[in-house]
Amino acid sequence: MYRPMYRYVLAVALGLCCALPAQAQDNAVWRGVGVLAGGKGYVTTPMGELHYRDIGPRDTAAPYLLLHQSPWSMVEFAEIQNEMAAQGYRAVAVDTPGYGLSDPPRSQPNVEALADNLIPLLDALKIKKVVLGGHHTGASIAVVFAARHPDRVAAVLIHGIPYYTADERAARAASKAAPRELASDGSHLTNGFKSALAGLSDSPDGASKTAENLRTATWAAMNRYILAADSGREAVITYDLEPALKKIKVPTLVLTDTQDSLHDMDLRTVKLRPDFAFTEFSKGSLLSLISDPKRWAGIALDFARSKAGK
Repeated sequence: MYRPMYRYVLAVALGLCCALPAQAQDNAVWRGVGVLAGGKGYVTTPMGELHYRDIGPRDTAAPYLLLHQSPWSMVEFAEIQNEMAAQGYRAVAVDTPGYGLSDPPRSQPNVEALADNLIPLLDALKIKKVVLGGHHTGASIAVVFAARHPDRVAAVLIHGIPYYTADERAARAASKAAPRELASDGSHLTNGFKSALAGLSDSPDGASKTAENLRTATWAAMNRYILAADSGREAVITYDLEPALKKIKVPTLVLTDTQDSLHDMDLRTVKLRPDFAFTEFSKGSLLSLISDPKRWAGIALDFARSKAGK
């Protein structure tokens, strides 16, 4: 089942590494989908087969449910999930329908449908309550899930919140997603890699994370070409998140990156909900959590253990 993906990852990684300076290549170790070893499976949902990864101790009272940004996949949380398991905490990551190895939805879903689609997963895994961890699109899904299914949620961590005003939603809806045309020289991959790497390297701490940044930029380039269609983006940019934010009753932590395009929306969120805890994760880009998984996992586990127990 995973063999075609291994071949794809290897081919792309070789192409991208050829574009790197020799010194940079020496500093980067590429494990590909090896970072996702163990715990993978599928559950049948209204949107088709949902791909998940479930690792860590079975006695965790409220496991983390990790929800990725668009156009990524569960690999965004791979190292974070591994770190959580190593520190004795169960974590479940999913590929949102249409991303990674989950089936694409049959039609364009809204955020409520994406949130409700997680219930069959929790039921299949016999998980009563979770701590939600969502980033960008995943943050929207987490907020809506917490609002619609409060009995299944112990706490919420949201990082980069698409809390758009009506004018911002209209502007985003009028914009078009970046095309995914294929170039014979492979520039459709290398351009994405260079763009992601530039954003990471421009961060104040970028120079100290060279190898991590190279790995993150490589995944960033590939994820755009693994997804079926960017349906999560389409669902989020037209959705008014405010009513759901107002309904959250459980402890909530907001993380932000100051160079993220959603930084002002994170500030807007904690202004709407001053009871939410707030932490500046980095002065970098939206990819900073992927380049600094140990720190993100540490913050997330401290929050979960203080609010939801082991």
